[in-house]
Amino acid sequence: CFCPSDYSTSPYAVEHIIPRAAGGTNHLDNLAFACPGCNGQKLTATEAVDPVSGELVPLYHPRQDEWNVHFTFSEDFGEVIGLTS
Repeated sequence: CFCPSDYSTSPYAVEHIIPRAAGGTNHLDNLAFACPGCNGQKLTATEAVDPVSGELVPLYHPRQDEWNVHFTFSEDFGEVIGLTS
């Protein structure tokens, strides 16, 4: 979400991109520093049902996907807006 850690109401956490429960490792390539909101929404998921199409789609992968292809900010920068399923 690009929320600066200095402005977060809770501490950031190191997150497994592919959860250990799904075969992910502790290797640096599989770790991301995440805000509590993003980390809490993802939990151990690697995919989710798209509310528009109803299809099961992969979640954003910060090492493989470009943020600006999948997201943008609202005009006032107060909201992250999804661009893709």
